[in-house]
Order: sequence, then C-alpha cells, then structure tokens
Amino acid sequence: MLRAEMYVDPDMRADLMAPVKQAGSRWGTILLATLFSLLFEYAVLGLPNLLAYPLLFPLLAGAYFSYFTMVQDLVVRFRLRDRHLVGVAFFAGTVYVFFVSGLALTPPLILGVNWLAILFVNLVWWAVLQTLLGRYLANRLLRNEGNQVLLSPAGWGAALLVQAGVILLFQLSGRVPPLTPIAAGVVILLLIASASAVKITLPPRDQPVPAPRPELVWDILAGASVILFLGCALFPAGDPALMGPFPVNRTTLQVVVLWSLLVAAVMAVHRLVRTAAKHGRVDPLYP
Repeated sequence: MLRAEMYVDPDMRADLMAPVKQAGSRWGTILLATLFSLLFEYAVLGLPNLLAYPLLFPLLAGAYFSYFTMVQDLVVRFRLRDRHLVGVAFFAGTVYVFFVSGLALTPPLILGVNWLAILFVNLVWWAVLQTLLGRYLANRLLRNEGNQVLLSPAGWGAALLVQAGVILLFQLSGRVPPLTPIAAGVVILLLIASASAVKITLPPRDQPVPAPRPELVWDILAGASVILFLGCALFPAGDPALMGPFPVNRTTLQVVVLWSLLVAAVMAVHRLVRTAAKHGRVDPLYP
C-alpha cells in the first residue's frame, strides 16, 4: 500500500520536471550569449582596459545579460525568427550607439549623425554577430529546444531597470557626446522604424516556439569567432585609439572589424543560397 502511494507515473514526472529544465536551459542560453558578447567587447577593448576600468566589466555584463533575457522572452512570446531578431537588435543597438558609446554622434556627421557607425554597429555587430551568432552558439552548446517559460512582469521590470541604470551611468560619465535636436529626431525615427518592422511581420501566435537547427557554416563561424576574439582580447596593448568613451587597441579593432564584415557576408550569402535552393524562406537560426 505504501509503495502504491509513493508511485508517480513517468509521464507525470516528466511534466513536473519540465518547467525546471526549461528555466535552467533559458538562463544557460542567456549566460552563454552574454559571455560571447563580453568576449567580443574585450577583443576590441583589450584586456588592459579590463584592469584600467574595473567597473566596465559588471556594467557590460549587466547590460548584455538583461538584453539577452528580454530577447529570449520575446522569441518565446512572439515566435520570433532571425529576421525579427535583426529588428530587435537594431532597436537596442540604436539606443546604445547614441546613449552609451556615442559613436553615432562622432564625426563624420550627415544630418547630425554618423550613419556609417549606426548601420555598421547595429546591423553587423548587434544584429548579426552578437544576437544571431551569439544566440546560435549558446543554443547549439546547450541543445536548447526553445520550450521556455515566459519572463514574469517583475523580470521585465528588473531587466529594463538594469538597462536604464547602465545608460544613465554612461551618460553621467561625461564621455558620451550630447544629443542634438536633429540627432534626437533621428533616434526617434530609427526606434519607431525598427519596432514597426518587427511588429508588422510577427508570425501567428499559434505557431510552435522556434527551435534551433544545426548549420555547419554557422558552427565554423561561431567557433572561429571565439578563438579570434580570445586571441585579440589577450593581445598586448599596442597602438591605442579612442572608440566612443573608452580607449581601444587599434590593431585588434581592425582585425575584429574585418572579421565581423566577413562573418556578416558569409551568413548573408549562406541564407541566400539556402533560400534559393529550397525556393522559399529559410531561416538558419530557426526553421
């Protein structure tokens, strides 16, 4: 009788354990994506700057962890594919390129902003390299199937609070150029455009949560990126230069920029080839 009372059906046990597995997989994916972005940051900044600016690491870690927490929830909540993640990353990148790094406000300026910096940072670094490739690597390593619990309102509030705190601290540092009226108008237009592009292309909510699909090309790019970023981060301080509010290693910056352009080009061509081969839309990150 006692044994009968203690028996738990295997299917019921799986259902009970599912939320735990989902939550653990979610945070693991977010953490790995955050570590990939931090490695990218220090490939540009160089390890000496980690020691010179001890508060920079926790600020960047908080910014990326809260960003990927929100991105993960948006993927699950709205069934986002990679084309939507480009819009989400462009939205976030716009905020950071104006209010954190200030690169959008450094010469050469056209209509009050640096359009080359906006497009390169938002599309190549934020969208392709960090959001798409970084999340792909994290999902591949953890074999995340995409079945995640939603982030609570309190979780969203905490993530947004961290984002606001990071932006405020950079603004108070005095290193970020002030926002001009023309630049403010550009920021508003870019935020509205990127948010609208995501909203009007959202898939039906009854679709399954997208699950990652292995891609050899993306595996190679992700693995090579980790090796290259690690080597650049450990590269001795050489020719210093300024990029936004902090000094960078000019040599490693050039290497990372060229590698980022190569990664973006390969990923774009890979998508076009796969799309043409199957005569339809192919999503390398999510089927």
